[in-house]
Amino acid sequence: MEKIELQIDATTLEKALALAKSRHCNLSELFAYAINQLAVIEPSKYPLLGLFADDPDSVDEMLEEVMKDRAAHPLNQRFEKSTT
Repeated sequence: MEKIELQIDATTLEKALALAKSRHCNLSELFAYAINQLAVIEPSKYPLLGLFADDPDSVDEMLEEVMKDRAAHPLNQRFEKSTT
C-alpha cells in the first residue's frame, strides 16, 4: 500500500470525514471506495447493437429491411411533374 499526501479544502475535508463516519470507515477506505465507484469500465458491447454482435448477418438483414421501408415510404417518393 502506498502512502500519499493530499491537499483538499476544509469544506471537502469536513464532508469526507462525515461520510467516513457515517459509513464506519476511515478516510483511506472512503477514498478507495469512491475511486472504485467512479471508475468507468468500458462496455464490451454497445447496449443495443451488442445484442447482435455475434450475428452480423441478422444486422445486415435488419438494415436491408429498414432501407426498403424507408425507400417505400410516401414521403421519400420522388414526384414527377405531370405534363398535362
